[in-house]
Amino acid sequence: MSSALERGAALSFLLLAAALPWSIAPMSIAVVLCGALTLACWWRPGGERWVRTPVDAAGLAWLAALAIAALAAEDRAGSVHRVTKGFLLAIVPLAAYHGRDPRLARRAVAVLIVSAAAATIFALATFVAQGGAFPVRVRGAVGHPLTYGGQAMLLAILSGSILLRSRDRRLMAGACALLALLAPALLGSYTRSAWIGAVVGFGIVIALTRPRWLPALAAALVALVLVMPSGYRERALSVFHPHGVWNRERLSLWDAGWRMFREHPVTGIGLQDLKPWVERYRSPEAHEPPHGHMHNVYLQILVTMGLVGFAAFAYLVVALVRTAARRIRVDQGSGEGDPLGMALRIAAVAAIAGFLVAGIFEWNFGDEELLHFLFTLVGLAFAASAWRGVRPAGPPSS
Repeated sequence: MSSALERGAALSFLLLAAALPWSIAPMSIAVVLCGALTLACWWRPGGERWVRTPVDAAGLAWLAALAIAALAAEDRAGSVHRVTKGFLLAIVPLAAYHGRDPRLARRAVAVLIVSAAAATIFALATFVAQGGAFPVRVRGAVGHPLTYGGQAMLLAILSGSILLRSRDRRLMAGACALLALLAPALLGSYTRSAWIGAVVGFGIVIALTRPRWLPALAAALVALVLVMPSGYRERALSVFHPHGVWNRERLSLWDAGWRMFREHPVTGIGLQDLKPWVERYRSPEAHEPPHGHMHNVYLQILVTMGLVGFAAFAYLVVALVRTAARRIRVDQGSGEGDPLGMALRIAAVAAIAGFLVAGIFEWNFGDEELLHFLFTLVGLAFAASAWRGVRPAGPPSS
């Protein structure tokens, strides 16, 4: 019974890996199934227990800050149910538990790459069927270009790290093929925040693996901008035009958010949808329909959770980086770490950085599709810090 339970939990983790590149429904089902079976493994007599990570204490602090913001909100009914999103952080120890077995982790990465390739082909095929040019944007299974752009960004960072740092030829070939698919999908999402996040993430991956390639990366970016179709080039360069048509509305929204925070600085206005508040505070010159969030992670947290929430978020970010980067300098210096394990740790650190930079322009910390992936990667990275000289997994045993 114990062995069957372990096998079932392991298979459910592979199912979670397969669901990560798709939409929230299969992700949520896979997380609940994997969580239930893994809890049963933890509770059985003599079984392994919860894998403790630096995220544990930070996650409790984040949950407490969410609860405080919800209880202090004017609209408690609209805020309280959002506190449960803090429990997504349990994915980190869940992934760390299953990642203790390097062979299972390798299979999960392989399953993720294959599933991501299928999801990207689906996204590109749908894009082409709908016209293949702006204003049509690549949306993928998640159905929204901003969320899909973030998803493609994280997958691209992971693929790049595997390609540059792993020595498993099959995984490297899969990562290379996936990158070839993701490049047009990420471009076609027309999502500037994801583009910028991908550049930052790749910069960190190269800095930690091939630092001499950084000038080449810069030159490649310049060349890419020059050869882009005019509409995409205009979209990319619009980042530097604060008075451009896309940026004026965003700056007006941020101005309204800053005024909200100044009036509710300690615990914020609550976790509810912000549309009524934006209508109340935004400039009369704004033309876009009011948004339900701030299109900025840091301002969103200040507005909804105040300084209490912002302090908890900063603590959480530090904990995530510490978890992802565990022993990374030691193993790089000694060369003792498992190559794929190092690739996962570098990818996790780079993914967090890209995610946080993209969060300057979007409320991506509210996208559960992205958090499922990011927290799974961080948990695997933590577990991978204990791998030593493990050979690539062969075919599953019968």
